[in-house]
Amino acid sequence: MIKFDTFTKQIQINRGDSTTFKISAKDTSGTSYEFNTGEKVKLAITERKNEDNVVFEKTITVAEDGYYVYIPISSEESKIGEIINKPVTYWYEISVLTLNNEIQTIIGYDDNGPKEFILNPEAGDAQW
Repeated sequence: MIKFDTFTKQIQINRGDSTTFKISAKDTSGTSYEFNTGEKVKLAITERKNEDNVVFEKTITVAEDGYYVYIPISSEESKIGEIINKPVTYWYEISVLTLNNEIQTIIGYDDNGPKEFILNPEAGDAQW
């Protein structure tokens, strides 16, 4: 199960599920940001209230110019930490390293607070 709240930017995912995030951005004037080939986009998930403890990080390189990029997360990558029996809330941010070596945060802590990444429990390993 994957849920994304477009207003709060909260992400919910079951531990062990795979997904692909489609990322877009707008500048302060509301103009859509065009990602350039060669730029890097990073998803960083941290322990709640402890941004120094990064529990998952994934960086992709933009393959072609466009207004969207995709960040795939595999089943193995979403298995953050040990098996859990209740939801665990993390914080996350998504940023771009531009071709000019400038870092721009697209989604992250703002006036509305942290962006939450909620990891829901999964069943134990079962054979398919």
